[in-house]
Order: sequence, then structure tokens, then C-alpha cells
Amino acid sequence: MKSIRYRTIIGLLLITLIDPLFAQEKMGFSPHVTFGETTLLSSGKDLPFWMSSNQNGTITLHNPSYQLFQAGIKRELERDSLKKWGYTYGGHLAYGLAGKSDFQPNQYWIGVRYRSLILKAGAEAEPIIYGGLSSTNGNMDNSGNSRPVPGLRLSTKGYIPFLIAKKWLTYRFLYEEGVISPDKQAVTNAHLHHKNFYLRSRISPSLTLDLGIEHYVWWGGNSAVFGPQPGWDEYFRYILARAGSKNATLNDQGNEAGNGLGIYNLVLTKDWTTCLVTFYWNHPFEVPSDTGLTNFPDGLFGIHVGKKDKSSFITDFVYEFMRTNGRIAADPNGNSGSSDYFIHWVYRSGFTYFQRMMGSPLFVPKIGADGISTGFESNMMWMHHLGLGGSLGNGFTWKSLLTVSRNFGSRYILYSTPLDECSLLFETIYTTSKLPFALKAGVAGDFGSRFENRTGLFLGINFHI
Repeated sequence: MKSIRYRTIIGLLLITLIDPLFAQEKMGFSPHVTFGETTLLSSGKDLPFWMSSNQNGTITLHNPSYQLFQAGIKRELERDSLKKWGYTYGGHLAYGLAGKSDFQPNQYWIGVRYRSLILKAGAEAEPIIYGGLSSTNGNMDNSGNSRPVPGLRLSTKGYIPFLIAKKWLTYRFLYEEGVISPDKQAVTNAHLHHKNFYLRSRISPSLTLDLGIEHYVWWGGNSAVFGPQPGWDEYFRYILARAGSKNATLNDQGNEAGNGLGIYNLVLTKDWTTCLVTFYWNHPFEVPSDTGLTNFPDGLFGIHVGKKDKSSFITDFVYEFMRTNGRIAADPNGNSGSSDYFIHWVYRSGFTYFQRMMGSPLFVPKIGADGISTGFESNMMWMHHLGLGGSLGNGFTWKSLLTVSRNFGSRYILYSTPLDECSLLFETIYTTSKLPFALKAGVAGDFGSRFENRTGLFLGINFHI
């Protein structure tokens, strides 16, 4: 059944890829088609951290050499002549060759917009922000480190006016239900609920403040240890973060149904004449007490400075500091705090999808011999991250990442000695309007006691139509 399902999906994707090349798009708005290959080499047993992280889960195999082939198509939303309707579709295929091979339909979606509402079905990655320099893409729960989860999503198209306060207050929301199958998980056939709500206040013509909440819940499915979990009949318990019923495990009855987690997100943006400066703060919550900020200052703090003149040597700067139960480093009693981030008693695979952490890639899952994640060895850490990018002129751009972390283990199994790690990357890309392709090359490395010491090189070419 699985092979039939994959052949059906692949067939539909191939039709989607080929048909627009021969059909005339309305309003002259054509899809964007890309395909390319990247060769990656490592001095260690695996690729360096920043060569494989935040790649939407396209790199799945572990090997010192890797060939990655990708092809995709994307049609952005466009308003029609009546300015009421729009549509979008896309797909992305990835094939990895590293000792053995792996093929995946990484993304596939179709969507329709009516006025300011968008309904999408499928799996689509989030857009990259902050110059592609953030370690989390600005969201420690959804960084682009794993494949996007397929599902059904209803959302607004950006921010829309809020009732009578539309001149100074706008809002946006998202509500989606995803299905984790066919991924190997400790709980099979589980669902992933996700919703968010954001308010934007225009404090002045050049200063805006965004406040929002992101909420995720793993629910349903069948656990090999705890048996079938309550399903749609207890849906509202899951999405409203209520305690589990008598049909749930004792742990869920005493806390909340399913594996709920999320973040508060604050974004402050100042628009200067020459640059845009953004400060962002993610506050994570795993247990009800976290929602009252009792686990502060755990979270992600970041700043992005983006110059409007993209011809400068340095056009973008990002600095981030992330801490999760960081106080453990100075606690002589070994007090691990209140939250065991991204780990759950029933949903033991943690916040992962196809063996990749869905949030910050600094949380690395443990993978058992059966290929199933068993959570995270270290979810207590602090991290400093620096990203720089800019232009070298004549079609060349560059970016660099430097991440330093100290890792303390988990709430119940602490490292006897903290593990320090330094991961870095440098990349340059050459593009020109005269040629339908882009060339990229770079180096990366890991140095410390968490990963093996290793360096890597990569070279790739991407064609676009």
C-alpha cells in the first residue's frame, strides 16, 4: 500500500511539474521552476552541522559524501482581475545518494485565496526570513529543519485590519491539522495540531510591535506502550489544552491531553532610512506553569539588521541567544527546572518528523536501531549564534554562520561535564541575469565535544526557469 501511495503522489507531482510548461497561465503569471545538484563532502563520518541543518529535511542519510538532487515548482498567490480570488500550487522533490539512496516528495501543496483568507492542502515550507541567517528562522518551534508536515490549513493572507482599530491595529491567524504518518514514530498515525494568532500595533509610522502565540499539540495515534490514544471524540480537549479524560493516560489526566507546547512571540521592528532593525523574542512553554513566564528567561532572543542597499559588503546581520533551563549550569544541587522541552511521556519521539527536530536544530534527536527517535539527549543548553551576509559584487553574494553552545543533557540524565560545541559555515553564491543558473560553494565545520571534529566542503548548481 505504501509503494502504491508513493507512486500516486509522484505521478501527480510529475503532472504538476510538466503541465504548466505547456499551458498558458492566466494574467501572464508563470510558475517558478528550479532543479539542481549539490555535492557535499566531509572529513568525518557525517556532514557538519550547518551543512545538513535547516534544509527542510532534504538530507536524511549519514555519510561522509552526499549527492543531493532537487527539483521544484512554485506558483505564488496572485489576485485576479476582480481582486477577490487567487490560487497557488507547488511541489519539491529531493533525491539523496550517500552509500544508499533516499527519494522523498519533500513539499506538495495546492491552495486558494478568497479576499484575505487562504485555504491550503498539502505540505509547504515556511518562507525564509532575516536574510537566511537565523538559527531558527525566527521561531524556535518551526525552524525549517525538518520536512513540512502535510495537512489542511486555513489562514489569513498576512495582516488584516482589526475591526474599528484598523488604522493602528491589525491581526493574522493560522489554524491547521496535520498527519504525521507515514513517519516512524513511537506513536503511530498521530496528528499534529497547530494554530497561531498575532496582533500588530503600529506605534509610529516607522515602529511596529507584533505579539503572538503559537500552539502545537500531538494527539491521537497508537502507542506500542500505552495503547490507542483518544481521538476526534476528545479533539476539543487537545486544542483547548484541557486535562485528558478517563480514557487518557494518568499523566494526561493530571496535566493536559496530548503533547502540547508552544511559544509566545514578540517582534519589534524599526524602519530606518537605510535599514530595517528587528528584535524578536520567543518564550517557550511546555507545561501550564510556563505560560505564566515562570521559566523566564528561557527562550530565544534575537536581532536582525537588514540594510536596504543590497550592494554593500555587509547587508544583513543576525545575533541570537537561546537558553533552555540554562540555570542548571550554576546550580550546585542539580535543579533542572520545571520543563522538559520537546519531550513527552507518551509521544516519546519528541518534536520530530522523519528523524529531524522540527524546531531549533540545536536539539538533536536520538535515533534508535529501529530508526525511531527516542527524544533528545540534550534539551538543556545555552547558545550564541552570529550570522553575517552581504555582496562581493559582480553577481557574488556571501553568508557566514557561527554557533557556540554549551549542552547540559536532559532533565533526568545530566552530563557529568557539559559539552561545548562550535559550528560554522561560509557560503558564496554566484548569480547573473544573463544565465539561467546559480552556482554555490562553501565550507563548514564542527569543533568541540558534542559532535565529532569535522570539516566539510560543498559545491552546487541550481537552474531556474
